[in-house]
Amino acid sequence: MFKKYLILIGRTFVATFLLVNFFNIIPLNLTSNAWYVQVSMLLVDTSSLLLLGLTSLKLVSYLSINKEDELEQINLDQQKNQKYKNNVKVINKFSLYSMYLFIFVALLQFFVIINGLSQLDLLYSERVIRLEKQYQISQKQKESDINLKNINKPVDGNLNKKDRIFETLTNQKNTAISYLVRDAIKVFLMSLIWVFGFYKLFKFS
Repeated sequence: MFKKYLILIGRTFVATFLLVNFFNIIPLNLTSNAWYVQVSMLLVDTSSLLLLGLTSLKLVSYLSINKEDELEQINLDQQKNQKYKNNVKVINKFSLYSMYLFIFVALLQFFVIINGLSQLDLLYSERVIRLEKQYQISQKQKESDINLKNINKPVDGNLNKKDRIFETLTNQKNTAISYLVRDAIKVFLMSLIWVFGFYKLFKFS
């Protein structure tokens, strides 16, 4: 009965991990840095399900193999014993592939940071250019309507407004960079933890 519960838990956790991440990956959007961040974050956040699931399934196989070995002297069916050993080999392969997956996710964070900074710079530059154009258009309109009473006030007012917008854009960019780097470091470190976990599961015997 205990083994059946372990099998149920293991299969449920593994299936949940696969389904959640599959629907998070699609649709593919390889040009979006946000997509890489989203996929990486969910992978490391849900990888405990995969690790616990594989651990439960491997534990069932090992418990069964040990029991078979103890009862070998009374001619126990060796087909089941071989089946459990094959299950262990399959789980070891999954553990090894999972370890490689999270090594890849960890290394991917260097690309995420570089690509993210590039996209942020591009977005910031586009907004600055747009703001400059709007400011120039506004200045031309003010100059066409200029009179002796407000000859200086509109120009100074527009300039101050422009500086405030520039400051806001800069602050938004710096905040986005800090979040980008923070999340990448988090994913990198958690990926290394899961690499270690799957390695230990692979070596467990």
